[in-house]
Amino acid sequence: FLVYAAGIGTSAAGELTSCHGADVVEAELTHGTTSGYYVPGLRLVVLNKTILNTQAKAVQNFILAHECAHADEAVGSDELAADCAAARRGVQDGWLGKTELIQICAHIAKLGVDATHPPVNVRCANIRYCMRPPQVEAQHLTPLNPGWRMAQHQ
Repeated sequence: FLVYAAGIGTSAAGELTSCHGADVVEAELTHGTTSGYYVPGLRLVVLNKTILNTQAKAVQNFILAHECAHADEAVGSDELAADCAAARRGVQDGWLGKTELIQICAHIAKLGVDATHPPVNVRCANIRYCMRPPQVEAQHLTPLNPGWRMAQHQ
């Protein structure tokens, strides 16, 4: 395992290296199907090197930024808000553009849909929406479609 201390960090190569408010652990989870996850009680992000080491740098950055966003109380367990925070971080730091969005969406398409993780079309539309420059009057995280769960169960 590799452990990174909490804090904000970006390497000279433009890759994210740490989280604000959470520690990061890289693990080789050979039987895992997830790229990473956040453990709230421990304020810990676990990244699955087995999966992430085969992905583009933008995908690796996005997954870390997404999981780090869960450490923010304003985001919590909201997956669309975490995607939005990661997208805004990527645009701000310069590692997320149209090409990288395609890479990220291709990766998300491989992940499962469950009670908290919307389908790839919802998530990628939300990410694309959040990549837009923020409006002066709306500086907070605003997921595109927060009611997706209700729509799919009707």
